Amino acid sequence: MGKSCCATDCKNRFSKTSELSFYRLPKAKEKRNKWIAAIRRNNWNPGSETWICSCHFVSGKKSDDPLHPDYVPSLFSFTSTTDRVRAVNNLERYQRFREVSVKRLVSADTSKELAATALINLHQSTIKNEVQTVEIQSTEVQQTFEVQGTEVQTDETHRDIASLHDQIKSLNNECQSLREKVYGLESELKLHILDPSHFDDSKIKFFTGLPNLQTFMLLFSSVSSAVPSTAKQSLKSTQELLLTLMKRHLSLSEEFLGHLFRIHQSTVSRILRRWIHVHGAINSLMEK
Repeated sequence: MGKSCCATDCKNRFSKTSELSFYRLPKAKEKRNKWIAAIRRNNWNPGSETWICSCHFVSGKKSDDPLHPDYVPSLFSFTSTTDRVRAVNNLERYQRFREVSVKRLVSADTSKELAATALINLHQSTIKNEVQTVEIQSTEVQQTFEVQGTEVQTDETHRDIASLHDQIKSLNNECQSLREKVYGLESELKLHILDPSHFDDSKIKFFTGLPNLQTFMLLFSSVSSAVPSTAKQSLKSTQELLLTLMKRHLSLSEEFLGHLFRIHQSTVSRILRRWIHVHGAINSLMEK
């Protein structure tokens, strides 16, 4: 039996060529009752295979966020013009609220990164100053003994000079080790910008609409093999999927996504084109 919309006066039916989406009525009792009340059909007891099309949602798709205007369908043949305008205004207010919330989260993450970078730079500067101080002291000692002549150098002064050289060598090794750690930390910071592997379930739901990280990884394992490979990637594959879902769920501009992920807008466009091939699979999984 094909999918057809249960809303009064709606004749939409599922077709492979149609851009419409069809959603089952929710299983959760409270949300299901809200949908049934919104649809307003008399003496109606919908079954498990009852569907409603995306035409009845302001944004064109359902939302699992209770604050979103499309948490419950609201556009029907009996909906007044005033209520339709109010629904559109509610959606615009919600989108502005989400964009402000995203900016605040990004600002907080950026502040943490700047603090970490400042600490790294301070540690580097301290080590560099210590090495320079020891090198100056070593040079002064060598110059002093050169003036006095090698004839008056005792076994004790030789030991002092050897000890200073050992300290310099040790500090140089420590400095090199710190440089390598700093390089690794800087590379890691770049890769960890909005990295889903560092998100908890609440952040995953906020940014993507998915209920938890486990669902995100299940989606990634299902669709990643269908994404065309590329020789150069500015982001990890999981970050590319995160970017695609944020575009889909939050309706953010490509320019703003480029700012969030610290990549050029053209790179955002290329990523979205590569992942567009799996939107069908994403739709299928997210509707389950």
